[in-house]
Amino acid sequence: MKFLIFTFVGIVHLLSLSSGKAVYKHGITQRTLQEIKEEIASYEDVAKAIINLAVYGITAEVLVVTSFAELQRRAPEARGKIVVYNQPYVSYAMTVEYRVRGAVEAAKVGALASLIRSVTTFSIYSPHTGMQEYQDDVPKIPTACITVEDAEMMSRMASHGNKIVIHLRMGAKTYPDTDSFNTVAEITGSKYPEQRKTHWPRSTQVVSG
Repeated sequence: MKFLIFTFVGIVHLLSLSSGKAVYKHGITQRTLQEIKEEIASYEDVAKAIINLAVYGITAEVLVVTSFAELQRRAPEARGKIVVYNQPYVSYAMTVEYRVRGAVEAAKVGALASLIRSVTTFSIYSPHTGMQEYQDDVPKIPTACITVEDAEMMSRMASHGNKIVIHLRMGAKTYPDTDSFNTVAEITGSKYPEQRKTHWPRSTQVVSG
């Protein structure tokens, strides 16, 4: 049997392309999609159940799309799957919408989770993360960013007709709101330190939040 196994920054494992069966790791059998669905059905709060299941793992087939429009066109295919967004980078303001709204749009068509191509023009196999939003009247499904390379790889595999099955396991947590702080520093130039106020860039201001 032919297997193709990858690890996405400790989050995602691609499983057998031919059978869709889970890969065994450290002697632990991954649950099937049907078992996960049955457990979800036993909860009253489905949205909370899906998020909790992400800690233990979700195994499902992948649907790769390049836009929200394509997701809508292929909505019947998305139900019960993990949606992978391989959106092209246009500009940060336009492309970041996939990270912000990706989980919501995938949940609306019945997806179990979403993975978003990192919003960046350049990648060295490094996922770029940031803010994303949920919507009160839409199930809160697990979502994560993946590298440009992994998104492109799955897109190529899907275009060749390969069935992709992912085991998604996440350790994300939501903590209570609390105060946070910025770090503000000034690095003064060594040659003209007295000109730091009037001659940019004699000194460099650094702000981190």
